[in-house]
Parts: sequence; C-alpha cells; structure tokens
Amino acid sequence: MRWLTLLVITLGCWLVPTPALAAGPVTVTVRTAPQLAGVRFAFDGRTAVTGADGTARFTSEHDFGGHTLAVDDSELGSAGQKFSFARWAGQRDPDQAFRRTVQGLPLRVDYTVTAAFTARFRVTLRCFDQDGKPVPRTLVPQVTVRSDTGRTQRLPVGRPVWLDGLRPVYRKSVLTSRRVGYVLLSADAYGANTVDAGRQGFRPAEERTVTFTTPFHDLTVSARDAVFGSAAGSTAQVTLPDGSVRTVPFGTDRTATLRDLPHGQYEVEVTGGNGLRAAQQIHLSRTQSVQVRVVSRADLALAAGVLATVAVGLLLAGRRLRRGRGGV
Repeated sequence: MRWLTLLVITLGCWLVPTPALAAGPVTVTVRTAPQLAGVRFAFDGRTAVTGADGTARFTSEHDFGGHTLAVDDSELGSAGQKFSFARWAGQRDPDQAFRRTVQGLPLRVDYTVTAAFTARFRVTLRCFDQDGKPVPRTLVPQVTVRSDTGRTQRLPVGRPVWLDGLRPVYRKSVLTSRRVGYVLLSADAYGANTVDAGRQGFRPAEERTVTFTTPFHDLTVSARDAVFGSAAGSTAQVTLPDGSVRTVPFGTDRTATLRDLPHGQYEVEVTGGNGLRAAQQIHLSRTQSVQVRVVSRADLALAAGVLATVAVGLLLAGRRLRRGRGGV
C-alpha cells in the first residue's frame, strides 16, 4: 500500500498550482554615440528625450511580447554641425541594425541599446603662402583632400562645406565614435600642384577654419648680350606649367618680374630689339632670378667677321705654304 500512497502524493503535487513568480518592471536604456542631448526616441509610442549624458530610459512590466524602438534625428544639430542616425547596437536582430525603427525587442531583463550617429561639420578652407599672406581664390579656387575612410573630394576654397567629422565604429560588440581625419593631396595653380601630397591634414571635429600653406614664388628675368655682356631684350615671355604664356616687358632696370608662381617647370624666352629669340628651361622651387644669354645681330656680325678673317688667314697661309714648296 506504500506505493499507492506515494502515487497519490505525487499526483497531488502535479495537480496543485504553483504560485507565479513576480517578474517586476524591466528597463530598456538607450544611449547615443557620441553622447547627444535632446535626441528623441519612441518605445511602443512612448517618447523620451536623452539628457546631458546621452541616455534615455523606458520602463515597462515584464512580458514575452515584441516591442518597437524608433529614433527621430530630423532636428539634430546646430548652425555648424549636423547629426544623422547611422546604426544600432544591442537591438538583438542584426538585420535591423541600420533601420531607424527596430521591432521585436524583448522585455524580460534590463538591457541597453546604443544608437550611433554620424556628425558633419561646417568647415571653411583657406590658403596662405609661405609668408602668411592670403592666396587669392583666383589662384587656388579648389583643393583635393582624402579622408582616412578612403574618400577623395574636390573642395572649394573660401566657401563653407560640410564634411564628415565623426563616424561610428563597431568593434567587439561595442559601438563607439571616432574622429575622421583628412589630408591635403593637391592645391593646383596654373597646372602645378603647390603642395606635397599628404603633408598637411585636419579634423573637422576640431577645426572649423582650416588653413593650408601653398607656396608661391617670384621669378625675375633679365637678358645679356652673349658676347658684349650688355643688357638685351625688351620683353620676357614665360610659358607656365599649364601651357599658358605670360608676357612681361622689361622695366627701366632691364628686368621683368612675374609674381605668385607655383613651383614647377617653366620656359623663359627673351625677344625684342635687334636681338634674336633666346629660350631657357628652368625649374622654379623658390623666388629666384634667371639671366638669359641673347645672341644679337652685332654678335652674329662679329662672329661672321671673325670667321671671314680666319678664312682669309687660312687661304693666305695655304698660298705661302705652296710657294715655299716651289708651287705657283
């Protein structure tokens, strides 16, 4: 009969209901990366706004249903910066990481969801020469930069542009923000790059006005007679790296100066007066002077006279030699 008693006790334990355990409230914490105040989130239609610490919280009773979380980034930013939603972390479903609204969130235990944002900053680029003098936009209207994300852009000089300054980084299940850096690749003037690529950089999150050093140099041209050494020529024609030609007359000091030239290859040609054209190739890397040797008509006449004298002398010498040998 003992086995019958045990059976009755066991059945009784199965049939008597066990009191349900009290689950209590569950809190879902939403944090932003970077920390942003004033971001609006909606959880099942209930709205909360992040405080100075960049977090908002939603508390509800424990259940086994699916819930919805949405972000509103339509009014984030100010005159100099803008923030836009990029992705979630901790939302449980990887297929919804980049949606502004995620669904099917649980309410069983407390947990945290992170919303990451991309930040864009209003930046103005300016160019100065090696002496700190502003370079006119007519000389360098645009520059080329490359971000450390690999993107290359042509940007105007002297006008505000919007550039990515903060981007989300998801690593080892942690979502954070990092600052985006840029390097200057080129600042072209007259077909020549005035800078060394990659030497100058900036971060939009740290600088709103970015200054680049773009060196420019002066080239002074003079001309001398090749034989007599006197000043020659009346005009200097300089061919720039882009193939354009700039013509500058000689001044009272018998020189012609071209200002604000980028480093590069130039061809200098001197003409005028009774001289012939004389050209010279130069590589401009600093402010410098170049002197072109011109062969004038007087030089040609002198050379012709010398050649004639030499020819006559050789002819006479030949006759004397023949006479000395008994020739006619």
